[in-house]
Amino acid sequence: MTDETRQTKALAPTRKGAMTRVKLIDAGRKAFSAYGYEAARVADVARIAGVSHGNFYRHFTDKDDLLHAVLEELHEGLRRPSPIKRAGYNPGLFEEMVERNTGFFHIYAAHRDMLRVAREAAAKPSPNPFLKTWLEMRVPFIERNRRWMERLQKAGSIDAAVNVSLMAEALGSMIEQLAYVHIGLPEKVPTKDELDELGRTCGLIWFRSIFGAQTAEPVLSNADRQGA
Repeated sequence: MTDETRQTKALAPTRKGAMTRVKLIDAGRKAFSAYGYEAARVADVARIAGVSHGNFYRHFTDKDDLLHAVLEELHEGLRRPSPIKRAGYNPGLFEEMVERNTGFFHIYAAHRDMLRVAREAAAKPSPNPFLKTWLEMRVPFIERNRRWMERLQKAGSIDAAVNVSLMAEALGSMIEQLAYVHIGLPEKVPTKDELDELGRTCGLIWFRSIFGAQTAEPVLSNADRQGA
């Protein structure tokens, strides 16, 4: 399937057509989340959307084309994450690391079904167009952390010899895998307290990784210790 084909199918020239396309994307999200990438069928999507097979193919070339549209919406959502405001927030380097990691885990939990599907699709044998999509979805999070670490480095908080781009990639990859194992794979969505605990633990790992194991132990407020 070429990019030109995908672009042509994406066109919805009428208001009714545009509404049908939105219904199909929403139905695709539900089908992929419920059945996974491999098991989800066009028939499932059409049934959930309440449209005919023929109507489906007026908007999408196949199941892969629909998944691209669903992931594109998710991609856009990940570009604009809402920060998590913890009770008792006290500005500081350690607190900021906890804040950033906690925010990531909450966003991952909100989209865990489709993020799991994206990884499943990206693991397909080559040629695999979803691999590029998956790698692009990672960029906003990694880039935000790289820019943040660059500011720390310019301020003298990180040694000038450290490759902050590689550090951001390494630490980001660590919490991506942790999120996949602890949030994406389990049957139940973790609780807020469990997500906050992941954020606090990874914040400490980041703190030690950047500033060294001999750095003074960061002090958590009572609200932080209670997972508020």
